[in-house]
Amino acid sequence: MFSNTISRISRLTIAAVFTLGAQFASADVSGSWAFAVDVMGQTGNASVTMAQGADGAVTGHYTGQLGDTDFTGTATGDDFQFTLTGDAGSVVYKGTLQDDGTITGTVDLGGMATGTFTGKKSG
Repeated sequence: MFSNTISRISRLTIAAVFTLGAQFASADVSGSWAFAVDVMGQTGNASVTMAQGADGAVTGHYTGQLGDTDFTGTATGDDFQFTLTGDAGSVVYKGTLQDDGTITGTVDLGGMATGTFTGKKSG
């Protein structure tokens, strides 16, 4: 009887570990997004398309006030980041996928200015 109880506890423990592991797996940020950006009180919009690989690699395309360019980045858990590189230098977007399906985060314009953004899935 005691060994059956231990076996049952072991199975429950293993199931709990798998459930927790699934919760910490990377959320997928793939898709088309409409970003509303605020940099030091100046607002603008951007269209961002992202594809996330199983390894957490993010590739995509940005169209907005900073140009029209491809980018690469990474995703871990609910967090991601990508870097745009252009004539004005590097621009880094860092965000978190929220429970409601939106993205919120920060943008750093090559150390010259910082801001925030909110992204919603489009189309």
